[in-house]
Amino acid sequence: MEREGLMTQLERGLRFFEFDLFSFYTKEELAMDWSENVDYLSSFTYEDEIYMISYNKADGEIKLFGLDNGDLTLRYDNLSNPWTTVDREFSVLTHSSDQYILDYIPSNGILTVHNFNGSSLSEVGFKNTGVLNARLSSFVYGGELYISLYSGDMGTYEIRKVAFVDDDIEVGATLYKVDSVPLGESFYPFEQGGELYIFRHNVNTVTNYKVETIEVTGNNWSLASIEMNNSELLKGNVTAVQSNNGKLYVNSYTANGNVIGSQLVVDGGMPILVNEYINETDVLLSASVELVPTQTGYGLFLKKGGSIQFSSIHIGELVLGHDAPGDEVDLSVDNPTSFKLADWVEYMARWSENHPYHEPLFIMTELKEYEHWLADAKWQTIIELMQNKFDDKLRYHSSNGFHNESIVDPEKIINGKTLYFMDENGSKEGGMLGKIVLYIQPNNKITKAEYTNDFQPFETSNGVLQENFLQLKRYREGNKLVSPDWRYPNKYGNDIGAYIDARDLSYISRIFHMQSSAGDGQYDKIRCSDVMFAVSDRPYEGRYVDYTEEQKVKNDLEKVVGCD
Repeated sequence: MEREGLMTQLERGLRFFEFDLFSFYTKEELAMDWSENVDYLSSFTYEDEIYMISYNKADGEIKLFGLDNGDLTLRYDNLSNPWTTVDREFSVLTHSSDQYILDYIPSNGILTVHNFNGSSLSEVGFKNTGVLNARLSSFVYGGELYISLYSGDMGTYEIRKVAFVDDDIEVGATLYKVDSVPLGESFYPFEQGGELYIFRHNVNTVTNYKVETIEVTGNNWSLASIEMNNSELLKGNVTAVQSNNGKLYVNSYTANGNVIGSQLVVDGGMPILVNEYINETDVLLSASVELVPTQTGYGLFLKKGGSIQFSSIHIGELVLGHDAPGDEVDLSVDNPTSFKLADWVEYMARWSENHPYHEPLFIMTELKEYEHWLADAKWQTIIELMQNKFDDKLRYHSSNGFHNESIVDPEKIINGKTLYFMDENGSKEGGMLGKIVLYIQPNNKITKAEYTNDFQPFETSNGVLQENFLQLKRYREGNKLVSPDWRYPNKYGNDIGAYIDARDLSYISRIFHMQSSAGDGQYDKIRCSDVMFAVSDRPYEGRYVDYTEEQKVKNDLEKVVGCD
């Protein structure tokens, strides 16, 4: 038997669907050898499009390329009016919806700001900073543009404001300065919750980091506090970037191509790195690393000699996959053409609208790489996605912490006390025709420090996470699913739970096998199988065929009324 597509499954009566989910995925945008000899080569994004920028000091030539389906197209060059042939430092950022390219000449301290509109580069203004031989970076805080100048030779780091005045720029005096900076130090200012922080990391103490809170009152900023921490997520070449979604992502890249992405969350004043990403694609080995802010994560730009690679790392967007994002997602049959969960749910929602009296659909989501679900309550995005697609049709299985979620209507949580199967005369209490039941499968690693980097409860913009995880853990022990016995809501079936492949009297078994309290099948169009989720999880072949045969033996080939 071949794996069936979603359309075929729905039309033939399958009503149980499991989606293995990841909250990240990688898309390689560009991999090539850069034939032209240049002194500077980097990338940036503008209006969700990827650009490359190159500079050759020998002839003062700057070029800007747009990336379209893996092909580079020249969008701008200054061949008709080349720049002064000197070394330059560049920084690119978005400010007030405009894209700016800043260039700084270390030999004379002059900073020039250019505006880029996708096809042309125009000078806004220039000023002498009075700082020589420094490294330039830029950031936005409170809607204002700032630059930082880091002089490794002098051991100083300073922040200044850049303002746009009368078709020119002004560079303000030093607002914040750090002296005696140790060798190998990196500074990454970022904004979180209206506060200004600086993430500091030193290449010589790889797993340690510190976050400084900056007091930004007046024209002389000061250091308000320092919090230090360490994380095994930090290794190799560590870089950071504040994404266009406002989050600070920290990337670790090792010479052997191991890439780990994390988000820095300030939780009760304590900075914590939360694992967000593990690369599932091959990358350039022993390369230099730059991070580029994007709307959904960050871009990873790697350079080694003349070879370059740009990969978009999407974080927080739900995608299907068994062992990795996209793994075993079959796009060759009548399924949606992408592995994004939103596309599959949209498909099911349209089918449900076209079949308003269908038997209830049961959707189970299994969250992979569980630590990645800690920051920003991304597991709540599952709920929000289902709510947006199914609206009033959506119901919630009681065994997964929905009672703690403010975004869930408690009256739509289905529990073991509610008999909601149809009789021959129509609906009983809580009738479920045309409804969709969501079940979020917990994971027994949820609260273990070795899997969660000892991440403590904290409140995010979307809700309180850890309490949900603690409740979830009570329903998953030793790979058993624990649920109240439908006959005795205060008790549990099979002592601590019921294996999903066992037919017993527990509520969850009854739901997954679509049996009523009398043991008969109430929805005659639903395929009766004790391995519904296994069938939809992987190709129906090999060990899964063996698995179903085992279930038939266990169940003595018992027929259930209403099933063929």
